[in-house]
Amino acid sequence: MDKLLSRSFVGIIYVFVIIFATTISPYGFVAIFTLFFLFCFWELVKLLQFEGKYMVILTGALCAYLLYHFSSKFFSGIYPSAYTITSYLPFILCVAAYIIIFRRPMELAFDSSKLIFTVVYLCLPFALFIQTGRESEFVGNLSLTPLLAFFILLWLSDTMAYVFGNLWGKTKLSKISQNKTWEGLAGGVFSVILAGVAFEYFFSAMRGNWIVMSTIVAILAPVGDLAESKLKRVFGVKDSGTLLAGHGGFLDRLDSFFLSAIGFYFYFLIENL
Repeated sequence: MDKLLSRSFVGIIYVFVIIFATTISPYGFVAIFTLFFLFCFWELVKLLQFEGKYMVILTGALCAYLLYHFSSKFFSGIYPSAYTITSYLPFILCVAAYIIIFRRPMELAFDSSKLIFTVVYLCLPFALFIQTGRESEFVGNLSLTPLLAFFILLWLSDTMAYVFGNLWGKTKLSKISQNKTWEGLAGGVFSVILAGVAFEYFFSAMRGNWIVMSTIVAILAPVGDLAESKLKRVFGVKDSGTLLAGHGGFLDRLDSFFLSAIGFYFYFLIENL
């Protein structure tokens, strides 16, 4: 009971923080997601077991530069051009990072590869998500911004996959995670797409985009979740951290965010053509 209460309390606080960050203040948005990144960075560095502290410092410096670079573009109103090949490079790099997790995890045995992996797997999603947001979207009140809708879809994916898995889960995804099932995966995907249809019907703003957004999250969120499970399994770790009672660490809480954020950025890049 105590574990359930602490998990629920942390979950409620997390929801309120996300609502504030994605609706009220652009400064709060950048500050909160930078803070999330710092916690995730610390957990990932420990999980990957860097051997040299100087490589950790260098990795942190590269990530700090990227976050500063993209957050400054957010405040200056500069949005990436869909007509340059470099705008699509982060998506290609992130796909490569996930291929490494699932197919060639032994490549993460060296500090140099851990540096590149941390920048691509962790830093790029945060940096690009910050740039995907636009300061004009923060109108100072509670409204369904695309950023908040994105997180609602992520929560649905995680929650409904858990519910369906517990109620009807029989077929284990044993090669990746002992605790996840195909039935849970299917339930999460179905629920997110259904939510996209509901958004399309009830919210006229961005009509024509909701189903595409929900499909992106429905596909990429569980891949992100499974990738982190695989990463922890490779390095023999149960939870990425203990800061979030009942949830593990920040990496555990945000695992479905990383790849979905890249897909979210990529879609809005194309949508602005």
